[in-house]
Amino acid sequence: MIRIAICCGEGFASGFLSRHLAESTVKEHLQEQVSFIFIPYFQLYERQDEADIAMLMPHIEPMAKEDKKEYHIPLYIIPFKVVIMPPAADYLSDAEYILEETGGKGGLFYFPGEEKTAFVNRIGSRRKWEAAHK
Repeated sequence: MIRIAICCGEGFASGFLSRHLAESTVKEHLQEQVSFIFIPYFQLYERQDEADIAMLMPHIEPMAKEDKKEYHIPLYIIPFKVVIMPPAADYLSDAEYILEETGGKGGLFYFPGEEKTAFVNRIGSRRKWEAAHK
């Protein structure tokens, strides 16, 4: 079971997204594989033990880059286009990929070539995108 925290500044966008993903998890029969929890970014450091990975809404990327705290879970900035009503399976796929790449170690993580998240054009998971661009 991978526990994914969805985070933003005040909680409106991340609360909406985490509810959507929780509902998608049931529809996609992934309840045994993944869970989503909303955690406001300003609480993430203290609550990071509640998740295996934190996925941050793109509008708080500058805040995350300036954050000097040492997280022990990976932090991933969700690209803008990936936020649009995604299936839970895509988030699970990205979480698995990130955890494999980082070994579960903390700090900001970017997929190669996606360091400027505003310019990421993929809509689905990174693995789907890589398979389509081989």
